Amino acid sequence: MPYEVRLTDEVDAWLHEPADTDVLAYRLADERNERAGGEKALAETRRMIDAYVHAWHLAERRKNAGLTQSDVAGRMGVTKMRVSQIENGDVASVEVLARYVEAIGGRLELTATFDDGTYRMGDASAAM
Repeated sequence: MPYEVRLTDEVDAWLHEPADTDVLAYRLADERNERAGGEKALAETRRMIDAYVHAWHLAERRKNAGLTQSDVAGRMGVTKMRVSQIENGDVASVEVLARYVEAIGGRLELTATFDDGTYRMGDASAAM
């Protein structure tokens, strides 16, 4: 099924006027941000997508380790529903992630990144 792209009159006008490609890119980005609800809404959407992707990878690690959600829930002392929430990206505190990673056989480590280098803070569960 073909996608229909609808442009506002203002964007359509921008596309037909001679313009620097950088300026056009910024104008289109502004239009996209406005339609998405602004920079904050766009940033929140990106954060949610990142959380979901990270959670999916952790769930794949769990499956590869031969563990069920019930197994992990038992190791963490939580319900299977809580594990499901973690694997859907709905729960992403460092403490919860550290406990989940430990339950599937790993160790969550924290690293702070700066312009002039990184600082490894070590095992996240030890910091809790």
